[in-house]
Amino acid sequence: MELAGLSWKEVEEYLKRRGEVLLPVGSVEEHGYHLPLSTDGDIAVAVCRELGRRTGILVAPVVWYGYSRSTRGYSGTVMVGRSALREYLREVLEGFGESGFRRVFVVSGHFSNDHLRAIEEAALLAGGVEAELLDFSRIDFSDILESEPLHACEAETSLMLFLHPEKVRMHLAKDEEIAYEGEGLRRTESGVFGTPTLASREKGERIFERIVSELERWVVERTG
Repeated sequence: MELAGLSWKEVEEYLKRRGEVLLPVGSVEEHGYHLPLSTDGDIAVAVCRELGRRTGILVAPVVWYGYSRSTRGYSGTVMVGRSALREYLREVLEGFGESGFRRVFVVSGHFSNDHLRAIEEAALLAGGVEAELLDFSRIDFSDILESEPLHACEAETSLMLFLHPEKVRMHLAKDEEIAYEGEGLRRTESGVFGTPTLASREKGERIFERIVSELERWVVERTG
């Protein structure tokens, strides 16, 4: 169900049956000492692949670069501006429409408020196609987690322990205070905002299953 692995004729045949596509969006962003820059994209791709497996919807290649104010300045973090992200995504969404797709479900693994607003605005502005952000940051995981989820935290670390344990360096995980300064988060030494040392593979599996189950329910409601 990977769009990029198909020929155009195979996509043409798919579009005779249905018109949806899943678009994962990530970021190239620091995630503490213990997680890779690819974390947000890795999670978004994994969610889309499992959601695609359950629903039969094609999964498009990930959009890697996102926007965040709070994590800029750490080595390796590469961001684009909010307006640039909005306009780029708008054109990508319209490109799906030109290619014959009727609906795009966007799944972001990065949850900066401005980043999510840029996606929502792009979806509203895109012409020739219906587009919608499936925002799984709204799902409640309080019965699974022991701490507040935010960034490179218990939740993200647990997901990565389940999805990509080979990429996690738990011996380097450092808990950091979540504190606000002005309009953003107060910078921490490691780039963590939260308590990753509480993470586990088991929590990650439960979080992942809840995300995919909830998104599957939303998609089914919208596609009939």
